[in-house]
This record gives sequence, structure tokens and C-alpha cells, in this order.
Amino acid sequence: MIYLDNAATTKMYDEAIKAYVKAQEKTFANPSALHSFGMEAENLIKESRKYIASVISASESEIFFTKSASESNNIAIKSFEGTALTSKIEHSSVEEAFKNSKFTKVVFLDNDKYGFIDLDDLKNKLSKDLSFVSIIYVNNEIGCIQDIKQISKIIKTYNKDIILHIDATQALGKINCDVKALGVDMMSFSAHKFHGPKQMGGLYVKRDVIAKVKPILDGGYQEIISSGTSDAPSIYAMATALKKQIEADEYDYIKELNTYLRLLIKNNIDDYYIISPEKNSSPYILDVAFANIKAEVLLHMLEEEEIYVSSGSACSKGDDSRILSAIDLDEKYMDGAIRFSFSGEISKEDLDFTIDILKRSIELIRMVI
Repeated sequence: MIYLDNAATTKMYDEAIKAYVKAQEKTFANPSALHSFGMEAENLIKESRKYIASVISASESEIFFTKSASESNNIAIKSFEGTALTSKIEHSSVEEAFKNSKFTKVVFLDNDKYGFIDLDDLKNKLSKDLSFVSIIYVNNEIGCIQDIKQISKIIKTYNKDIILHIDATQALGKINCDVKALGVDMMSFSAHKFHGPKQMGGLYVKRDVIAKVKPILDGGYQEIISSGTSDAPSIYAMATALKKQIEADEYDYIKELNTYLRLLIKNNIDDYYIISPEKNSSPYILDVAFANIKAEVLLHMLEEEEIYVSSGSACSKGDDSRILSAIDLDEKYMDGAIRFSFSGEISKEDLDFTIDILKRSIELIRMVI
């Protein structure tokens, strides 16, 4: 099997699985319980919170655990009102949260053909009514990395009280997520994007913003902003996975794989367009569009050879990609976009095999169109 759909979800590290199982077997008490057994579970959470806080240069009291990055995004967005500013290439959880929020006005920023926000447009759209900005740090479909530090500088220079939230789901554990250096007030993240468990996420909230945040579910505020009994085993597994992801130090290797696949496509396939930019882009994601191709057909042909990719975001099934429309992709490529997303388990030999099957499949599809 060649799994190239890591932007959708990753395989849990063995270390994270072992940490989860051990915690389920040995530390399964309710962390809110007053007895010593419950305190053991609470200590696992404290240990995990301390580690994650250290990774992003935050205080432990600024880290909150949620069920997912989607919940984190919803909590952040639905805590505020007035006028909001966001991009046209956000994750669906951000887009939908804004539709169901208390904001009276949501303004969308322009971007270029690679998805990068137009900073002049940002400056022009700042207003006295603006209270909240939400920007995806690394785009989940095309991989562009926004200049969050510069975006923050522009916003905070205009009005330091404007809340800046970023969705760092595809960033944490892979690129720098130092919240102080980035200048952000809130940051969402998700464990299953860095080889941790699914249905486990988090939200960083700057200390002076915490009082403004509102939960979206009522009752049992164990995490203050997220209701429900805290899942100590999953939290512990998440911290374990993040530590392993960082220690793997695989960024340069992943970049090498990304560059290698770009070259293989260039040398073997005609009429394609590489959507993911070469610069300021996550090497973990490579989005490529092929002319005269139905991405879903190509995806299933690759699947027959146990090569797993995706046609855009796993969270935007059923419609033409908002992201590809937002970057004004040429119509002839719109139906043929395939996202390859890497992990440290992929080898160049895997990519050699993939390009052979990819080339053969594309030629077959084009013959019958």
C-alpha cells in the first residue's frame, strides 16, 4: 500500500497507540473525580497540556482540548460578533461556522493564483467595525503557507483589539507554530493530522481573550470552552504523537519527496498544472491538476493498485472545489485535480511506482474521453 492521503488523516504512530492503550488500561478514571485515581488521569492531561504549550510558546492555562479542529474553529468563530474578515480558501468548518455565526457582516479577502492573501486588500478592508479575523495557516488542499506574522502586524497596527484566529490544522508539528512569534490570539489544531488519534483537537486562546470565548455545547465545562468528560487517553496520545512528529525531523526529507514527484510528473505526463506553489508552501501537500481527466475516476484507478490519494479536500465532497474556484484555476483543469500528501513512511521507490500507474491511468482515461 502507498498511502498519499496524509492531509486527510495520518496513520497513528505506534508510540501514540501504545500511550493510548496504556492510559485506557491503567488510567481510565474520570479526570474530574476527586479521588486519587481520577487525579492520575488529570495528571496525564496536565503533562500533555504542558508539553503542547511548550511547543507553541504558550502558557499551560492557554491550551484547551476539544473534540476536533472543526470544533475549535466553531468555538473561536461563534464566540464573537460584529464584522469579520476571512479568506476565500478556508476549511469548510470555518466557512460553515461563519454562515451560522452572530457576525452581521463577513468580508472575504482577495488572493492570488496560488492562494496567497493580497496584503494590500487586507489593508484596504480593515475597518472600525472589524472585531475578528480568521485565516488558514496552511491550506489543506493546495498547501500555501500564509505569512501570518505579516498579517498580524498589519491587523494589530491598525487595531490591537482585533482578534486574530488561525487554523493550524495542517501546520502543527510540521512548521513553526510559535503563537507569540506569529502574533495570534487563537489557534486551532487537530491530533490526527500529526499521527495522533481522531476526534481529538485543541484550541490555543491567548490569556486576555479567554473570558470572551463561549462554548458551543452547554453543561460539564471540563475544558471551560468545550463540554464533556475529558478524554485523558486521547489527550495523552495526542501529545505523544506531536512529540514523535517533531523528533522525526522529517521536513527536509518530505520536501525532497515533494520535489521528486514534481519532477516525475514533469518528465512523464503531458498537459498538467501544478497548483501547489514551489515557494512558501507545505512540502507535505502537492496538488496537481490534469487536463481531460475526471479526478474521481483517476483516484479509483490508482486505488486498484493500492495507491491512495484524494481529489481535493476530504471535507468538501460533492461540489466543485471552492478553493480551486477561488484561485481561478483554468476550467480545463478543474475536474482533474489530485492531491498527493506525504508522510515520513513514503519512499522515492513508492513515488516511482506511483508515477508509472499514474501515467498509465491518465493515458487510458484520455483515450476514452
